Amino acid sequence: MFAISSTEKPIISGIEWRRETRPLRATFRTSLREVSELDVVAIDVRWSDGTVSSGEVSPTPPITGETAESIIAAAMGPLADAIVGVPLAEHEEILGRVAGALVANTTAKCALDLAVHRALAEREGGLAAVLGVPIGPVRTDVTISLAAPREMAAAAAQRTAEGFDIVKLKVGEGVDQDVARVLAVCEAVPPSTRLRLDANQGWSAKQALQVLERLATAGVVIDLVEQPVAASDLRGMATVTRHSAIPVLADESVHSARDVVRVAELGAADLINVKLAKCGGLRAAREVIAVARACGLGVLVGCMLEPASAVAAAATLAMGIDPLGGHDLDAGWWVQSEDAVICTPPLVTVVS
Repeated sequence: MFAISSTEKPIISGIEWRRETRPLRATFRTSLREVSELDVVAIDVRWSDGTVSSGEVSPTPPITGETAESIIAAAMGPLADAIVGVPLAEHEEILGRVAGALVANTTAKCALDLAVHRALAEREGGLAAVLGVPIGPVRTDVTISLAAPREMAAAAAQRTAEGFDIVKLKVGEGVDQDVARVLAVCEAVPPSTRLRLDANQGWSAKQALQVLERLATAGVVIDLVEQPVAASDLRGMATVTRHSAIPVLADESVHSARDVVRVAELGAADLINVKLAKCGGLRAAREVIAVARACGLGVLVGCMLEPASAVAAAATLAMGIDPLGGHDLDAGWWVQSEDAVICTPPLVTVVS
């Protein structure tokens, strides 16, 4: 991937963990869960030269199946056993061991992956230099939590007034309700606003097509629809993709490069949403992106509700993938008291 130019060759001497909660600007609600604060697990990698590099993550049990406790157990157990004693100069070996030490546990793997990449970044002039991408801002959408139509319209109007020009509406609670939500938002935001829908697996294929058809009849232009059906229902998602002119974005259905191939084979989506915690960190994300491109699928870099330091890593990755096209990196806006990224709508800028 890249070589360390520094003559320093510290080795991993130990792994530690920390845990805290951080407030959100407002309650975040989807068809899968409701969250009012962020549970943050920080995994600290200690190096033999006395330095420490950290990877911060947050559990999202409905998507990865992990809890804070399982992340800590995986990091302090099998993952630590696999990498303690390995020098940073063998970073590919470290990252490969992290990937292969456990099945699943992608958020725990992500924490170690981010910590190792941070150690590299501190020695090699920043993460953008490590990844070989240009430095610059990234355009993001902003999520509007699932709520009553009037509440979602008011929130969307506020976000667009702040400068966001792409809004992602959380839906997935029924055809009539979701159509009403989208129509209410359309009346509240400028006509130039790009609208995205995210059902978080909340619809059947039939319901998804009904919603999209009714919105098209009403003249509503939708940028894309994200994960309209259950993650395991790739054939149902393929039905939506085949019968709708609106691009379908696979999220919960895609965790690995193997998942990408399966989605492509079935024609189940037009694009994929790559999230570091979902695939296991930057190393795995780059593999997923490469396979998606080889399969002819579009790529959008996203995040779940997670610390700004993790969003900063994802945003750096997005710098190399149409940075102003509109990614899904608004967790830096939702999480208060964070300074790893600055969200100046509609752009996210990495600052540390």
